[in-house]
Amino acid sequence: MSPLEAEAFKTLPAWDYDMNRDKAAPAIFEFFTRSFAANLLGDELGDLLDQLPGSIKDYYIYRVLKNGPDEWVNDITTPQAETLDDIIFKSYRDGIQVLSENYGTDLSKWNWGAIHKIVLEHPMGTVKLLDRMFNLNSDLYAVGGSNHTVCSYTYGDGFRVTDGASERHIYNTSDWDESYTVIPTGASGVPASEFYLSQTKTYIEGKFYKDAFTDDAVKAAAKYTLKLVPGN
Repeated sequence: MSPLEAEAFKTLPAWDYDMNRDKAAPAIFEFFTRSFAANLLGDELGDLLDQLPGSIKDYYIYRVLKNGPDEWVNDITTPQAETLDDIIFKSYRDGIQVLSENYGTDLSKWNWGAIHKIVLEHPMGTVKLLDRMFNLNSDLYAVGGSNHTVCSYTYGDGFRVTDGASERHIYNTSDWDESYTVIPTGASGVPASEFYLSQTKTYIEGKFYKDAFTDDAVKAAAKYTLKLVPGN
């Protein structure tokens, strides 16, 4: 391996497999798995590889690592027959090359959160002028997770997050009032409201709000009262 490849590889044995936004190992892993899927399947599928869902690519990688190589492992574009180890090593080098070309050779700049980011975008916020006038979109946040983690943050081109959990809950069935919840945005969909995007930072930080369930707990936690008055 080159000095950079060797330096990057040192981060992996000590990694606890947490897709932490503050670590470089998750980024190295993600770039490797993308290259691994492409090197395993791209020579046979060509342009069709881009149409293959990420879950199918992940499942195929899992199957090959669990059951051993099959005829798809060999690169049919070369005269020699590649082993699974050959493809793994090539994929690692490819991933490091793409990382270094896009983010430099300083591993501190490879932290997963510096690459993997999210903006909660209002439909009208795609128009930059409207977003600037009315603050329709959220700030840009660095996040961990991935498309194959419990804390799901699926990404598209450029590793910008495209979707994730629309709500999170922790239910305590022995004491429902000790349950917790959070949503990505806020209690209001009106940009002028103080509750617009009011839960976003809590959601990004992986934290929760108490979720009152029983009548007494709801009344005790209430801060506002909505009165619906019939018209004349």
